[in-house]
Amino acid sequence: MPYPEHRHMLAWTTVRRERMLPETAVGVTNVVRGKTVNLRDVVARGSVPSRFLFIDAMDVLRLRTPDELDSLIIPEIGEEVVEGQVLAGRRPDKGRRVFSPVNGIFVYAGEGRLIVQETPDVIDMEAGLVGNVVDVYPNRGVVIEAYGALVQGVWGNGKRVIGALRREPEDGLEGVFDESLEQRYSGTVLLTGRSLKAISLSVIENQGIGGVIAPSMDPTLIEQARHMQAAILLTEGFGDMSMSSRLYTMLEEFVERQVTIDAIQPDRWEDVRRPEAFINLPARSGDRPPPPRVGRPFRVGDQVRLTRAPRAGSVGEITNLPKTPQLIDNGLRVLCAQIALVTGESALVPLANLEVLGK
Repeated sequence: MPYPEHRHMLAWTTVRRERMLPETAVGVTNVVRGKTVNLRDVVARGSVPSRFLFIDAMDVLRLRTPDELDSLIIPEIGEEVVEGQVLAGRRPDKGRRVFSPVNGIFVYAGEGRLIVQETPDVIDMEAGLVGNVVDVYPNRGVVIEAYGALVQGVWGNGKRVIGALRREPEDGLEGVFDESLEQRYSGTVLLTGRSLKAISLSVIENQGIGGVIAPSMDPTLIEQARHMQAAILLTEGFGDMSMSSRLYTMLEEFVERQVTIDAIQPDRWEDVRRPEAFINLPARSGDRPPPPRVGRPFRVGDQVRLTRAPRAGSVGEITNLPKTPQLIDNGLRVLCAQIALVTGESALVPLANLEVLGK
């Protein structure tokens, strides 16, 4: 029996998540094993080594020999400079001058060249979860264990955000255009059952919305979504698909709670991680919820999602698993499952077109 893809939709589970600095970063971890952390706690801090920019000052200033540059340099070596600041010139206010291309440190002058090292961005890695640190990687990050609700999607735009979960207005995201609503939605995560359009992305940016959980999006908007500050999490895919009523109803229960969206972009070389939303929930006395189950074959009774047309996005329950390959509409014989869809229909679906939900 084939092992299915698992996309979890769990109202109460235990997760373990890494919070790591980029591999190229130089940093330190700020917590120890066993420490309890909150959403905004910085568990690791670091920076990625910055680039050096070489400037041919001889050419810009039209000098005849490199030695002429020495008397034209304005800042001291090691001094901080800002983008557009004059580094060298006969006069600092006019004439031919050399300007710093970035914010950084003026680190070298010689042989007719100037070098500026760009100021590195400091990376503060937040926990993003309320939980306990169960493992520490020195100078890289930590592993945090937390309890709560987990919803995994099919696509994310590569951003991470923490915010209060809110329903979209009754007339959709477009209703947030009203300036009187801006304060209410700024920095929050909106839940919408509608597909995202170009106007939806404009509203998200203009109103400072922190993130959106939506079923689908027009595929022509992928590049625009990747460059947005807000986190975009799609639960169904691309096109004009609606969110399953089961998933929407589950998420509605957590409105006004803090939700962490980790909208990682799909990686063809990494099948383990999926874009997801996690809602921390208070631990119940003596009740440690089970972690998500993976690595087991299909079973009768499994809740599944159909991943291919014509019923892509539909959900249902496996009622039968024929042991032999079945003849399907395209003339192929493949292993299938009989699915009782939530619409009341029954469908014979290839196992390759199914993923398990809610386990």
